[in-house]
Amino acid sequence: MQKIFFIGYLISLHLLLILMLVKSDFITRVGYRFGFIRHNDPEITQHYEQTIKFYERIDANVPNGTAIFLGDSSIQGLCVSAVVNPSVNFGIGTDTTIGLLKRLPKYQSLKRASMCVIAIGGNDIKRRDNEEILKNYSAILQAVPPHLPVVFSAVVSIDEHVRDDLIGKNRRILELNNGLETICKAQGPKCTFVDPNQKLVDASGNLRKEYHEGDGVHLNGVGNSIWIQELKEIILKVHFRI
Repeated sequence: MQKIFFIGYLISLHLLLILMLVKSDFITRVGYRFGFIRHNDPEITQHYEQTIKFYERIDANVPNGTAIFLGDSSIQGLCVSAVVNPSVNFGIGTDTTIGLLKRLPKYQSLKRASMCVIAIGGNDIKRRDNEEILKNYSAILQAVPPHLPVVFSAVVSIDEHVRDDLIGKNRRILELNNGLETICKAQGPKCTFVDPNQKLVDASGNLRKEYHEGDGVHLNGVGNSIWIQELKEIILKVHFRI
């Protein structure tokens, strides 16, 4: 009888473990990491390539002393002139750290910019683990001209209640942002880290529903206004070293 009970216990334990793995994105991330699972969506898209061509035209006429904003859809949807002027928005929706590394050399305006504001990494989470993303963050900072101050904004937390595929992502985002903050501090005065999440999330750590567009990911106008204020305060410190 005890043997039957013990066998039943082991089976239940294994079933529970399998269920936990299936519910989380652990198996998927391991598959991506070791190449067992391939992405159906390409990382470098036609949209990405076409947008860069437009940005190269803009880049040629960017005035000296302009603040350059680089990143994914979070930056692309941001009114950067509400943060600092003069400024230019080089955000590309769906972009990743790999995409940003590829296009950084194209922006000659970085050599004569006043600063660079970067927000990237949210789209990387489904493609690579945090360790690799953090390595890419370091490479991005090395690719930026040495004299140029960088404001690196944290990956914004998401609302996991919106979709099942978002469940568990905030834990990774928190770990990623902690790593990014450490990398920025190691750069000294060149890099300043800003994290607006404390003012955007609820008690459970989820992005408040009144701050996103309904998809659980992208900030709406109200959410962006909070982010803008956080960026403005940090940029004031970068310029005047308060």
